[in-house]
Amino acid sequence: MLGFTLAATLLTGLLFGIAPALRSMRIDLTPALKDSAGGLGGRQGRFRLGNILVVMQVALTVVVMVGAGLVVHTLRNLRSLDPGFATDNLLTFDVDATLTGYKDERMAAFYRELRDRFAAIPGVTAVSYSNSILLSGGLWSTDFHLPGTPPRSKKSADYMPVGPQFFETMQIPVLRGRKFKPEEYELTAKVEADKEARARVAEPVIVNEVFVRAYFPNLNPIGQPFGAYVPGVNGEPSPDETASAGWQIVGVVRDAKYESLRSSIVPTMYVPASSGGSFELRTSRDPMAVAPDIRDVVRQAGRDIPLVNMLTQTETIERQLFQERLVARLASLFALLALLLAAIGLYGLLAHEVTRSTNEIGIRVALGAATGQVLGRIVRQGFVLAAIGLAIGAAASVALTRLLGNMLFEVEPGDPLTLIGVTVLLMLMALAACYIPARRASRVDPIVALRHE
Repeated sequence: MLGFTLAATLLTGLLFGIAPALRSMRIDLTPALKDSAGGLGGRQGRFRLGNILVVMQVALTVVVMVGAGLVVHTLRNLRSLDPGFATDNLLTFDVDATLTGYKDERMAAFYRELRDRFAAIPGVTAVSYSNSILLSGGLWSTDFHLPGTPPRSKKSADYMPVGPQFFETMQIPVLRGRKFKPEEYELTAKVEADKEARARVAEPVIVNEVFVRAYFPNLNPIGQPFGAYVPGVNGEPSPDETASAGWQIVGVVRDAKYESLRSSIVPTMYVPASSGGSFELRTSRDPMAVAPDIRDVVRQAGRDIPLVNMLTQTETIERQLFQERLVARLASLFALLALLLAAIGLYGLLAHEVTRSTNEIGIRVALGAATGQVLGRIVRQGFVLAAIGLAIGAAASVALTRLLGNMLFEVEPGDPLTLIGVTVLLMLMALAACYIPARRASRVDPIVALRHE
């Protein structure tokens, strides 16, 4: 990488050094000796290439800055997003109890015992478990039959088994109905072990608001059954399929993000979990302060039980935003570098023209031109170049930033606020780059200028 950068730098220096050298070899000496230094008026043709380069610099700067602005805007949107539950003072981790050899009801009892031990730790206000941590990238989904639809039609929903006090721990409010009862967790463990019980008993389920709007928009959802399955009626039978009484809605909770911050909220079902590998602990102090006590509890439960991925919910979210954060920082750095280069290019061009036009400026001042007129002439030329580059860059940015479509969140490629912000910043840059050459031109002494040649 260092070798490539060195080669590119040397090649750039050679190419842009050879171009003016070749141009100087084609100068006709007689007209050149008779010609005075260039001017700001009718001799701007000599600087047409310089003008084009500056306009290109400004246009490319606009594209880079708009892209950086959109990415930063996306990161801000994701960080300020309400996921539907409280993320502060929440510790999450995974406990894999499969090595204990427990199964079914015994495994369920083991997880309930672990939950009770965690709840007894000083500073822990609520504990629960689930099949996966919210916003960790894990996702379950299921298909089901909705009453009143054709027998073989299927609907879908995200599916999340949760333990006791899950909604209290995550601070997801129950809007209608009730939470799961303790006996329903024991029923779930029995149903999972007994296929015949699954066909007789409809399992309790809590759904989110989107689920109700999608599948029961004009009904009271509490008590509504769905998902009953009869092999050969709801679909083609197969040897491994068993009948199911489906689910019955007992409560409705607030919408919450499941898989990630970027994923949209879809119909979601929460069912009682007989056991679960992921724990959530709500604390009244720093969540990591209870980490040693948690490890002690797991060690006492069994030395061979691994405890992994211990993170606060905030850390889980920040890890998920790693790519957005990295891209935002890099894009911002490149945007600042591009802005600096555009300012240097505009300043260099105007400073060069002021130097070549010293004689003309002196004549104008000697003939009575006011300081403000000279100052305005230089600044106006720089602003015109910046405005042309800005217009080209704005049009190009709307087209090119569409390539960032998958990275953006709740912001469009042609976001007007970003374009306005970039426009204002670039015009301030142009003013700063134009000011020093313009100020020097306005202070030219006519006598010194007339003797310049």
